Formats: sequence, C-alpha cells, structure tokens
Amino acid sequence: MRRGPRTPSAISSVLPPFRWIFPLTTLGLVLFIVIPPITLLSLSVSERFDLAYGILPSGLSFEMYTQWGGRILRSIRDSLFIAVPAVILCLLIGLPVAYALVRFKFAGRGIVSELVNLPMVFPPIVLAFGLMSLFKLGPLAPLGAWTAIILGHTVVSIPFMIRPLISALEQIDRSAEEAARSLGAGPLGAFMTVVLPNIVPSIITGMALVFARSISDFEITLLLTTPEISTMPIAIYHAFESGSTRLGAAVAMATNLFAVGVIVILEVLVRRARWW
Repeated sequence: MRRGPRTPSAISSVLPPFRWIFPLTTLGLVLFIVIPPITLLSLSVSERFDLAYGILPSGLSFEMYTQWGGRILRSIRDSLFIAVPAVILCLLIGLPVAYALVRFKFAGRGIVSELVNLPMVFPPIVLAFGLMSLFKLGPLAPLGAWTAIILGHTVVSIPFMIRPLISALEQIDRSAEEAARSLGAGPLGAFMTVVLPNIVPSIITGMALVFARSISDFEITLLLTTPEISTMPIAIYHAFESGSTRLGAAVAMATNLFAVGVIVILEVLVRRARWW
C-alpha cells in the first residue's frame, strides 16, 4: 500500500529539536555583539564606574568626550593617516597580483598564491616583531615611523584585498576579454571596459576589509610607533594603562562609531555598484 505525503505536522514530529538551535544561537550571537558596545557607552558616560553593573550607567556625564575630545579626534586622525594610504597601496598592489594569479600561468604561481595568505596565518605579534626588526632596528629605519606603520599595515592587510578580487575575477568569462580584444581593444582597454566594471563591488569590499584591519591593528602599530603617533587602538591602550577606564571606554566607543560609519558607507557603495 502506497503511503501519501507526510503533512508538515508529521514531519516536524519526527525531526529532532534542532529547529530551536538556530534562534537560540542567533540570539546569543546578537547579544554577544551588542552588549560590549553598550557596556562601553555606559562606562564612558557613567559618573561612577561599577564593573559588576557596568552595562547600566550610574548617573550621566559626558566629561570624557568634552574634556578629551581633542585627544579622541587626534587618534581618529592618526588612524586615517595610516589606514587611507594602506588601502590605496593594497589596491595598487593587490589588483595586478590577483589578476595575474587568475589569468596567467607561470612558474611559482602556487607559491605566490600561498605567500599571499601568510599574513593571515602568522600570529600578529610575530609579524609585528619581524616588521620592527626591519623598519625600526634594521636597514629601513630611516624611512620613519609613519612610513613603517603604513607599510606594515599594507603587508598584513593585503590578503583582505586580494582574496575578494580573486573570487570576483574567477567569475568573469575570459572569452569576454578576448571578444573585446578581437574588436580592437588593447589589453588595458579590455580590462577597463570588461573586467573592471564587474569587479568594482569586490574592490570596495576589499577596501572595507583593509580599512577595518588597519584601524584595528594594535601589535604592529605598538612596536613601530613613536610618541607623536597615537592611533585609536594605541590611545585605548594608553588610557587603560594609565588607569583611566572611562577615557579608554570613550575612545573605544568613538572607535566603534567611526568604524561602523565608514563600513556602512562602503557597504552602501557596494550595493549601488552591484545594482549598476
């Protein structure tokens, strides 16, 4: 005797109770992401610091933002002075490297592809110590702290630019470039008219990832910095090291707001680029 299709209620009765795992894990993830910024905001505006009940402000005071606003803005400025050049360098280096890895066959291609991933595999402190030996204690010391930090951020951030570009380039049919060349376009013209418009969203995504990686870097900046350079992570570290928990929370909160604002803008640009 052939059985008819099971009803939804019958199916749900035999399924294990995994349907409850997704909402519970989602709720836990949301709380894990949302609670720390709320705690930072509470600590930065609380007149009294209470570690046990830090998520709830005990009296409101914006003294940290008004009194130390200049210091917070300086940390944002220094972070921008480093992150923006790092993003530009990662784009200028990462785009041709990604294109070569996808389009060309050459000796050592696999090695180059693996080398691109090394900054993501090495512990940050190991990379930081190696870059300090090169840029601060080694032959490249005359370049100065600003240049050293920018180059260091470029080294550790470039995989975040190359990987999205490789994924995007692999989706583009090579025959489209060949068709453009058969119509008289040169290699550069074919790239600009066929390839580049299709990888703009991935370029913006890579820029967002590199920017986020740069402004959040601590180890490399700490080992290569000088007293006149104070990025947002360094300012947070110095604030907590000096015992000013509220100042550290204020700088951290400003860092969060700044980073989220930039990422939201870049995400809007990505969506518009994909729509066009």
